[in-house]
Amino acid sequence: MPNNTETFDQLITMLDHTLHHQQPSPHPNDAITRTLNTAPRTTAVTSLRDAPEIQRFREDLANGFIRLDTANTLFTLINQVLTRMGGPSL
Repeated sequence: MPNNTETFDQLITMLDHTLHHQQPSPHPNDAITRTLNTAPRTTAVTSLRDAPEIQRFREDLANGFIRLDTANTLFTLINQVLTRMGGPSL
């Protein structure tokens, strides 16, 4: 059985990667670099993949409540935008 949510899952993985692996500033002595060089902070941020909205969308997509071709077109567009912003591509 084909994985109907593969494109969606790849997109969420790419978004998570982009959010959690942003590149440091090219300016070695700016405020961002100084902040990044301090002790790590703790956060309550969770994975985008685990968000209830993402889980619900995945279920609706898998159950046929959202047309797969429409969703994949949207995911492809989002991927193109994020890739142009410097994130990894699917």
